[in-house]
Amino acid sequence: MKTSDPPAKQNRQYRRLLGYARPYARQWCGMALIMLASSAVAIAQPWPMQVLADHVLDDLPMPPMLVRLVHLLPAATSKSGLLAWVGISTLLFYALASLIDAALTYGWILIGQRMVYDVARDLFSITQRQSLRFHAKHPVGDSMSRIMTDSWCVNNVVESLLLTPGQAIITTASIVLLMFHMNVELAVASVIVAPIISLASRHFAKRMRKIAKARREIESGMQAHVQQVLSGIHVVQAFGQEVREHERFAENAGQAIRAFRRGVLVTNLSNLYTGLILTMGTGVVLYVGARQVIAGSLSVGTLLVFLGYLNTLQNQVWTLTRTYSSLQSRRAEIDRVTEYLTTPNDIVDSPNAVAMPKARGEVSIEDVSFGYEMDRPVLSDVTLELHAGQTIALVGPTGAGKSTLASLLPRFFDPWKGCVRIDGRDVREFRVRDLRQQVSLVLQESFLFPISIAENIAFGKPGAARREIERAGELANAAEFITQLPDGYDTIIGERGATLSGGQKQRLSIARALLKNSPILILDEPTAALDTITEQAILEAMRRLMSGRTTLIIAHRLSTIRDADQIAVLEAGRIVELGTHEELVRRRGLYARFSNVQNAPAGV
Repeated sequence: MKTSDPPAKQNRQYRRLLGYARPYARQWCGMALIMLASSAVAIAQPWPMQVLADHVLDDLPMPPMLVRLVHLLPAATSKSGLLAWVGISTLLFYALASLIDAALTYGWILIGQRMVYDVARDLFSITQRQSLRFHAKHPVGDSMSRIMTDSWCVNNVVESLLLTPGQAIITTASIVLLMFHMNVELAVASVIVAPIISLASRHFAKRMRKIAKARREIESGMQAHVQQVLSGIHVVQAFGQEVREHERFAENAGQAIRAFRRGVLVTNLSNLYTGLILTMGTGVVLYVGARQVIAGSLSVGTLLVFLGYLNTLQNQVWTLTRTYSSLQSRRAEIDRVTEYLTTPNDIVDSPNAVAMPKARGEVSIEDVSFGYEMDRPVLSDVTLELHAGQTIALVGPTGAGKSTLASLLPRFFDPWKGCVRIDGRDVREFRVRDLRQQVSLVLQESFLFPISIAENIAFGKPGAARREIERAGELANAAEFITQLPDGYDTIIGERGATLSGGQKQRLSIARALLKNSPILILDEPTAALDTITEQAILEAMRRLMSGRTTLIIAHRLSTIRDADQIAVLEAGRIVELGTHEELVRRRGLYARFSNVQNAPAGV
């Protein structure tokens, strides 16, 4: 997604992700102290080499500070004793540096992982609250990839913009000041390579970003493809398309490998260029320093300390350039994460939303128009009224807008124009969570989770007592098959209820709606996929469920809606007929044609 000002967009994205570091301010203070200790050790580490070269192997006079320190150390006044202390101090500095590095790594892992889980938590929360229109445009596999994989980009962003630069700035500033204090000419030769490396890094980073973005999109597509195939595995196997789907996966995998190879090549070229520049810088410092040693203006020990500082300085520059490149290679994940984090929800509580009291069930749909795309309306100027406790059926050809109309009641969508009212108030005046507590749904394809039957029934009322759950099972005509299962209501069912028949899943869905006990009920073709015998058992349970509730039922089988108080016939997004079964049959319109087709003898 391009903008007129990409740097400004990137800065906004970075600020949003860096915001996840704010809750850990106390831990960051501890990390800052550790980084200061690390810089102090890095400054002190080369000095034993100076003592070795100038005061053990040579006889140069010691500076006053070193003289005072030597007199404090046991047996350090002789050359052999001083040599021993040089070795001991080298080991101590190494051990101390290792311990500080371990503490820094441990602290960063703790903070970094917490930030990753914070981002994943927010992504999950935002995603599950998005409208159905949003989910229709984003495959499940792609959303999973953003939540579970791309969320790690916050770790990279914070490390690249806070942790690594923080440590590098402290260490580099301290060392550069000491280097200029020790020898200006050598210091200038040491730091002059940094701008050259920075320019090269930016050049390679742009190419790496493009490659990383292409690779991430391919990998996300692979994950979405796997999710889609496994979700529809029965269709894939039934039509014998395993080989074709495998070839599609292999093609995507090949593209991912090629993108990965390009990324490795560019990274290696960047490292080669940086390494050459750093090596040339080291060569210049060695040449200038050696000439000063020969001229007697610089001691060998001081040159060794300077080279130690140069090595540390170059490591910091190398780390910063690699960090920048790494940050650019994560641009695809950053874009994908911030896209979800900044996507506004179509369905949100209004600023003045109020709690919704227990509804009586009066529903009115007033002059509603809606579509999934702005130039393609699905509903046009629909008006319909349901009195409390009344049952209204929606019928019509496929694509007439029946399910879309029903989806407006719980605010799965908001209409373009017009409004939906419950008990005389626009549903947008209520909190979404409260509104949806007033509506129960039973769909054609009952979705069940891979948890126990009792938990599935109580999904809309998690705190329900066991007797309430069992009573709902009995009213839904589900108790008989549930008690025959190995663990009864505690039986864990398979993914999407795969271990149960269609009729059994539908009865559990009805039990779930019964237990929720909402005053408004939506039945979306609840018997369309069932045989006649199973349908009769389901209809009996449905009558119990519908009793005393305002019910909107969508059906193609007219046998399930003959007793509805009103039947609304939709065609091309408009209500073309409204009346009882008998009234509509007598009118000889679209409903009568549906009735005649379904009642016609087989073969006619």
